[in-house]
Amino acid sequence: MENQSENRSPQSTSGPQFGLDYEKNQGKMKGWINRYGSSVILPIIALLILAGGIYLYASQRGEEAIITLDEGTPSIEDLALNSEGEPVVSQEIEEEQKESIIIPESRKEGLQFIEKAVRGEGITHLSRRALKNYLESSSQELSNEHKVFVEDYLKDKIGSRSLVVGEEITFSQNLIEEAVNASSTLNPEQLEILEGYSKLIAW
Repeated sequence: MENQSENRSPQSTSGPQFGLDYEKNQGKMKGWINRYGSSVILPIIALLILAGGIYLYASQRGEEAIITLDEGTPSIEDLALNSEGEPVVSQEIEEEQKESIIIPESRKEGLQFIEKAVRGEGITHLSRRALKNYLESSSQELSNEHKVFVEDYLKDKIGSRSLVVGEEITFSQNLIEEAVNASSTLNPEQLEILEGYSKLIAW
């Protein structure tokens, strides 16, 4: 019996020892992480996070660009409105429209400035052109805030209404001078209010 137990003991210790191998490998792994963790692993993780962020940002920007292209040019209804409720076109859009729409030349007959309407114009647009031609002929200068007041004054005197393409509106020089003189009475508070409107107009 003693011999049998002695024979078994060497066999029990000679088999594979998985527990010791696992602990040994785990110890090597911890040692490797401790040795190279800060110099290799952390930079790799940081790069992966950065690459993921760039990818998400790029894909989001791509979707926004597609949406913008699908939306196209904003309609007149989507644009800002001026003091009389007419749409105010931004400078870039207005310049693009001017390239496709030929603005007719103003006519001056005696003391009358005659303006012809093109597509999308109202009384205010023609008042603005009449004032511009008056200022050029008289060598006067007005601030943009005063110009807003004058064109609104002219619109109120003539009457705001829709115009058909080619319709002509006559502005008397006396009426324009009356509006310019009235603009000189504006106080600082009124000019400050008009400044908000003048910034929306492409002069």
